[in-house]
Amino acid sequence: MAVHPGDGAGQNGTARTKASPSGPERPGALPAAGSDERILTSREARAFLRIGRTKLHELTRRQVIPAYRIGEGKTSSLRYLRSDLLGWLVRQRVSG
Repeated sequence: MAVHPGDGAGQNGTARTKASPSGPERPGALPAAGSDERILTSREARAFLRIGRTKLHELTRRQVIPAYRIGEGKTSSLRYLRSDLLGWLVRQRVSG
């Protein structure tokens, strides 16, 4: 399933909040309450970046893109901030 910028709150377990007037966020910090940020599952992150499961796992394991662990042990899952993924994607631009 593709993730679209205008998706409403609560779809597919994602959270959406409003923009924060406090300015830029600290690098590596979770969004402040009130920020307009999408939290994506691994499946949604793969769809957003249009990459496979193996590539997303590799980029996450190497800490190329930040991920946030939910839970502990074998039952834990990962979540990604859409802005982190978009920032990484923009930095991968090929100049030519």
